[in-house]
Amino acid sequence: MGFVHLHVHSQFSLLDGALTIEALAPAVKAIGQTGVALTDHTNLYGAVTFHKACKEQGLHPVFGAGLWVQPEGVGFKDPANELGGYHLIALIEDKTGYKNLNQLITRAIFDGIYYKPRIDLELLRQHHEGLIFLTSGMRGPVRAPWARGEPDLARRRLTELAEILGPEHLYLELQDVGLPGDDLANDGCRALGQEFGLKTVVTNNVHYLKPEDAPVLDLLQCIGQGVALHDERRRRPCTDQLYLKTEAELRALFPDDGEAIDRTEEISERCHFKFDYGVYYFPASTPPDTQEGADTQANWSYFYNAFPPPRDLALPVPAGADAPDKPEGAEGSLNGYFAWYSRQGLRHRLRRIPEDRHPEYWDRLELELAMIAKMGFAAYFLIVAEFINWAKDHDIPVGPGRGSAAGSLVAYAQRITDIDPIRFELLFERFLNPERVSMPDVDVDFCQDRREEVIEHTRQKYGREFVSQIITYGKLQAKLAVRDVARVCDLNFNDADRIAKLIPNELGITLEAAKKEEALLRLYEGDGRVRRILDLASSIEGMTRQTGVHAAGVVVADRPLVQLAPLYRDGPEGGPVVQFDMKSAESIGLIKFDFLGLKTLDQIRDAVKLIARNEGATSIDMSDIDIEDTKTYKLLIDGDALGVFQVESSGMRELLRKLKPSCLDDLVALVALYRPGPLNAGMVDDFIDRKHGRKRVEYPVPALEPILRSTYGVVVYQEQVMQIAQVLSSYSLGEADLLRRAMGKKKPEEMAKQKERFVSGAVKNGYDKDKADGIFELLAMFAAYGFNKSHSAAYGYVSYQTAWLKANHRAEFMAALMSIESANTDKILIYLTDCKRAGITILPPDVNESLRPFDVPKNARNTIRYGLGAIKGIGDAAVDAILDARVEAGGRFRDLMDCLDRLDLKRVNKKVLENLIKAGAFDWTGHARAALFAGLDAAVSAAQKEQADKASGQVGLFGMLGGGGPPAPRFRPPDEQEWSLGKRLGFERDAVGFYLSGHPVEAFAENLGRYVTCRLGDLSDEREGAEVTVPGMATASRQVRTKRGDKMGFVTLDDGTGTVECVFFSDAWERSARAFKDDGVAVLVKGELEKTADGCKILAESAEPLAELIESRAREVHICVDHQDLTAARVTELRGLMERCAGSTPTMLIVERAAHSRVTMRLPPRLCVLPDERFRDGVASIFRRNDAVRLK
Repeated sequence: MGFVHLHVHSQFSLLDGALTIEALAPAVKAIGQTGVALTDHTNLYGAVTFHKACKEQGLHPVFGAGLWVQPEGVGFKDPANELGGYHLIALIEDKTGYKNLNQLITRAIFDGIYYKPRIDLELLRQHHEGLIFLTSGMRGPVRAPWARGEPDLARRRLTELAEILGPEHLYLELQDVGLPGDDLANDGCRALGQEFGLKTVVTNNVHYLKPEDAPVLDLLQCIGQGVALHDERRRRPCTDQLYLKTEAELRALFPDDGEAIDRTEEISERCHFKFDYGVYYFPASTPPDTQEGADTQANWSYFYNAFPPPRDLALPVPAGADAPDKPEGAEGSLNGYFAWYSRQGLRHRLRRIPEDRHPEYWDRLELELAMIAKMGFAAYFLIVAEFINWAKDHDIPVGPGRGSAAGSLVAYAQRITDIDPIRFELLFERFLNPERVSMPDVDVDFCQDRREEVIEHTRQKYGREFVSQIITYGKLQAKLAVRDVARVCDLNFNDADRIAKLIPNELGITLEAAKKEEALLRLYEGDGRVRRILDLASSIEGMTRQTGVHAAGVVVADRPLVQLAPLYRDGPEGGPVVQFDMKSAESIGLIKFDFLGLKTLDQIRDAVKLIARNEGATSIDMSDIDIEDTKTYKLLIDGDALGVFQVESSGMRELLRKLKPSCLDDLVALVALYRPGPLNAGMVDDFIDRKHGRKRVEYPVPALEPILRSTYGVVVYQEQVMQIAQVLSSYSLGEADLLRRAMGKKKPEEMAKQKERFVSGAVKNGYDKDKADGIFELLAMFAAYGFNKSHSAAYGYVSYQTAWLKANHRAEFMAALMSIESANTDKILIYLTDCKRAGITILPPDVNESLRPFDVPKNARNTIRYGLGAIKGIGDAAVDAILDARVEAGGRFRDLMDCLDRLDLKRVNKKVLENLIKAGAFDWTGHARAALFAGLDAAVSAAQKEQADKASGQVGLFGMLGGGGPPAPRFRPPDEQEWSLGKRLGFERDAVGFYLSGHPVEAFAENLGRYVTCRLGDLSDEREGAEVTVPGMATASRQVRTKRGDKMGFVTLDDGTGTVECVFFSDAWERSARAFKDDGVAVLVKGELEKTADGCKILAESAEPLAELIESRAREVHICVDHQDLTAARVTELRGLMERCAGSTPTMLIVERAAHSRVTMRLPPRLCVLPDERFRDGVASIFRRNDAVRLK
């Protein structure tokens, strides 16, 4: 006999296992063992991956889990002993055991959480069949109490377990892993085995592969427990023996327990459960109590009700019937109903397609129907069509398509997609290949804010026990590993943050790759602490740290999911989540769908609603807009694409200007081409040059012109590779899809086979061998960059829809866009700037006029009113209270007190009111913001008292008695001088995230042209590496020390058109830090522009206060005022200010009159001034305008 490890913890025993499944199977094979178990804590997360890994190595897999048992019942909670109860190992014998372990794990997680998931003896009694149990280690029911001198407790626990499980399904574990008490516990297990007639079995409680991996486990456990490595109070490991021992090592440790070692193999052989692959658990695909496939009215009715067509395709239901009569020619089987549904849908689609093209559509449909039926996927399509058409019938926006599903005419006919695959020359075989059968994968975009409704509909339709979301595993990727290790090594947050930020923001980057970055490598080589952190982080990199819920994945089955997989939930309020990741869940037959949220669909819906409301017209059908609209292409050619789906980045906008798209096909190609591969290979420039005639459009052979004409002879799409193989070498499209896959994977042996097939086929068709060789190599090169045209067409169409809205209904489009992005102040600032450039007026928030979202008032169509929901600190409850008060009490508030009297002050608290005042939402009262702010406490107190009096009935009682004297005088805000311009704008920025009614930089607007190269909103249009000089206010700054002790600075700059981060290295920071000493100072920064995936940065050379610069160079001060504002009182106030700010700069008073006329007066030398901030703010305050002072 041999030995099999039956107690093994992998990385899926989260932060308590230091080995990966991928490494486990080869390691077991290498030490000559024939099988191995996986027994992670209360989960089967890794079971499917483990099965496949063992299969690859020729090992016998034993599936199991560690369970925590609370014998007093899962309701028992002992605050003094969080580790109450004991640990058992459960191993799966057969399918019954698998279902029972699923139940135990699921019930532990859903019903038994107290510090950890627990089961009790009653649950064990109900779900123990098909399972073999081992008594675990020092936290088990026997070893721990025996070792600490409590044999009676060990006997009592063993008696309970033996009574439930029986001697053939309960084994006593023997372990020698270097822990105190191991020998004593082993003696106890042997003695109890004799006493109870139970057998012993040797295990090693494996947590890592080699003894030298013990510190890795220690590190992971510290992260999990949230304690520092050097903390003397923590529970420290006292062994390095929890590794994958050889059989010889274990026989040496247990010379007298040979049978207990041999018994591991016996148990392994008894555990014959394996997952079934290639089966699918489609829900609602089999009519109850009828013969599947029978052509009956009952079957027809069943399928019609299970998968009803969209509302406008529905058939009339006779009185008293539960479904329509089966149409003539329709079949009552699953495939028959599927075919009827598809044909019915196509008839509806063909109403918009010229009649002479109908035969092409019908031929394609019948071909696809036959393929889908043959592959057994009719139910899949019907399930997807049902929830998509339910959403559409309930006015939930659904995207036109996503991924390769847009290539299916059946999907188009069933309204799963809204992209005509024949119009866009899309291929069904790119979606479903009859020569490589695999489950279809339809990803669906729903609007973000109603996506959950569709998932809930699916739960209700199929039953909550039949529907689940999918788990995800959060890994210790490079940055997270560094931060976690730094925390347990007690490195301060700033230093840890500095190290982590030097790791590039590249998906999947490893620490080894990151150390090639010069800055990180210097730190690694020059700082011992950093070296230790990075080395420790490398040891745990890639381990699973935590679980989560997949953002989109949902699985559905034909039976309660717990029969097919254990379930998990993310927190006490979470719903069921299947414990297998997406690939594993699909591989064991669970039917997976992706319910994705795409906020662009919310934006389109909201814009269309605004347009319909303002124009008093029926809603625009966005699937029927003119795809040759001149205004839309003008907008795209100009690169005016901020907010346009997929093309709003600076790189895309630059490409739009170069490409000058003239048709939808150009936009579709652009979505496919804007990726690193095609850009770096020069394909994009080649495409543009060919479009505009700067390069000749050529085709490798004339027969390829129909395939490559729309892309000017450039191979852009994977579908083109497939079509070329079909035309030149007589591939079927199924074969051609295999060629595409082979070219994408670049496996030499597979490529050699495909090349031989391609070239020989071309030669048979009369093409020259050398020419065929050359075309194959050309395709192989392009295939590395080729994109899925089906996805590109679907998303290109959404891009066009948003561009059409912006070109034809700009204000509504931008209002909807800003409402969707209201939490992102950086984006709002960029979009507001875009609106202003286009001549759209931005009205401030107003408690009388604003809605929750940004709005376009009906009587001011080129105007956007700022939304209350975009003001910071004002939650939904407060906004609802304001809107409710406006409606319930007859509309507008008369003044501040009327507003406070009518508001529910429990929902609208003082902090909310302060932010509303700061944002300008009470400016309509005519009172200064400073006065409203200063008087708010008294106003709120007065309103609260009045509301309390009304609630207690006092007001009504006194009124009835006819007494009470005259009404109390209404509250009036104090006569407070308005805040200075800088303070007012600063408060505005606090309330909305940026300067709204103006910007401190605007005070220098007339002078900026002499100093700046561009504004921040235009930085993305500048070239990489350009020397730039920009103005702005520092909204955030921090100083750090380098490893050499030098200081460097990071400053976020805002100029009212955009924001940018400026990086000051030590020399530059030494020169510039003083510019950021005081808050609220406008500065001028000079430096080099750096473009990254995250946006623009400036590597700054210098910074200086803008006012000082302009003041030092000002030759004259112009004070610009309107003649109506030039009252005697204000003139007196101005003279006093000028005397207080006396200086040497001459002053001109410019009085502006109607019809653009003005009077200029040079003031006497005694009124020369120092035009500093105090003076500029003073003038702005006197005349209530930000641009009153201009320096010349």
